[in-house]
Amino acid sequence: MAAAIDEGVGKVRRPELLNKIDVEVSINDAILLTTDDGVLTALDDRTLRIWLRRQTGKYWPSVCYTLDSNLMKNFVCIFIYEFIDILGAPTALYYHESSRRLFCGCDSGLVYEFLVADDFNKITLQCTYLGHQSRIQALYFTSRNELLLSVCREKKLNWYSTNPADENHQYTRGSYTLTSWGMSIAMDEISRQCFIGDSSGNIYFLKINTDNKCHLTTTLNGHTGSVQNLLWDAEAEWLFSGSFDTSVIVWDVGTHQGLAVELNGHSDRLVGISYDNLRKLLITCSADGHIGVWPMNVKRNETPKWLESDSCQICHMPFFWNIRAMWTQKQIGLRQHHCRKCGRAVCDKCSQTRKALPLLGYETVQRICNDCVQTLKNDETVPLASFYDIRQGTIRMDYNQGRKVMMIVGIDRTIKVSNGQPRHDINSYDQINDYSYAINYLENRLNSNQLSIGLWGISYSGDHVFVVGKNEKQKIKCIVSQVPTI
Repeated sequence: MAAAIDEGVGKVRRPELLNKIDVEVSINDAILLTTDDGVLTALDDRTLRIWLRRQTGKYWPSVCYTLDSNLMKNFVCIFIYEFIDILGAPTALYYHESSRRLFCGCDSGLVYEFLVADDFNKITLQCTYLGHQSRIQALYFTSRNELLLSVCREKKLNWYSTNPADENHQYTRGSYTLTSWGMSIAMDEISRQCFIGDSSGNIYFLKINTDNKCHLTTTLNGHTGSVQNLLWDAEAEWLFSGSFDTSVIVWDVGTHQGLAVELNGHSDRLVGISYDNLRKLLITCSADGHIGVWPMNVKRNETPKWLESDSCQICHMPFFWNIRAMWTQKQIGLRQHHCRKCGRAVCDKCSQTRKALPLLGYETVQRICNDCVQTLKNDETVPLASFYDIRQGTIRMDYNQGRKVMMIVGIDRTIKVSNGQPRHDINSYDQINDYSYAINYLENRLNSNQLSIGLWGISYSGDHVFVVGKNEKQKIKCIVSQVPTI
């Protein structure tokens, strides 16, 4: 059965653990290979390692490349940097599998391009890109345009030409100054439009022209914390952003109407976002080890903006800063709250109800005002997303939709590779009873004009959830059931 999110954490079966990699040093970044059974890691001991699964089922390093010992050969090319900066640890990775080009950003601000051998037993340095002098936060490479984008802690976006035929291509072709640290990058390669998330919660919508000139299209505002994850889906033209404020926002860029749907269900900062465009599922991971699975084939509504008022917009009692009204009404000021359904500013007495609002993106119980409760329908509280707890602090998540494999990087220096297909743990007896009840209801009320049947959505396990409702004078009776798998 579909369950509320606070209950769903314990009622969703975790993916099966396939293997675990124990690393002796801190892991700064990791990438799950899509075509081969392996993992790329950037470690705090200044090494790049490629872990491949052997015949024994264990993952072993296929190559271990130490940055400081190999890059001393390029000291002449980067003499403008202090020696201590050359020894910076790798902090950000980007791997383009079709061309086997690996890009590595370091704590020193340098960006390196490597070529990975076909058998993953060797990586060869191709180029050293200059232009930053502080920690690289994120990289993005587009082979279509031969561009490499990088952001760092010096509040700057740089882009480089990766075409070896271009003269001095290791130097920047252009840069854009940000108002705060750049944290994440996504790009629409066809239109050359890129999205930059920063540490203050802004998302810059930029376009890099073929003449390497850049102009700002707009700035997307919606997060209150740093935007640590950005993901672009070119097919639907959606931009997914995950933030330190625990929320995920889906920006509908393709419609050019400024639509954005906020998804709330996590209680810690987001550390990973992946999108399965075949099954239309958004997979999110927070730092406390909770995985969220959001069906994106369901139409959700925009989260209403919070209104501001000096008094409760229902009972008109003054809030505590409204001194004049407090004196006039001889009342003690109240604390301001907001209804998550309508956005009005209300007091606690006028907003006693707590319910989930999945159609507005709230998968956990939220505050609802007394007026909205009277018009709230049963199908508006049916949960859409599924959550499960891996019981581990997490710093990185990656998902391969082709092999349906999930990688989790933990704070305990471990990398867990799991079968990324969580399924609902459904009580078969309860499910059969609910299903039988729904069928009997249909048989008995088949000729009724007041009967309504609707397909509500598809669960993560692939089963359909349907709603059977009977309209009466003052209330709606509703049966929610999941079609059992036989």
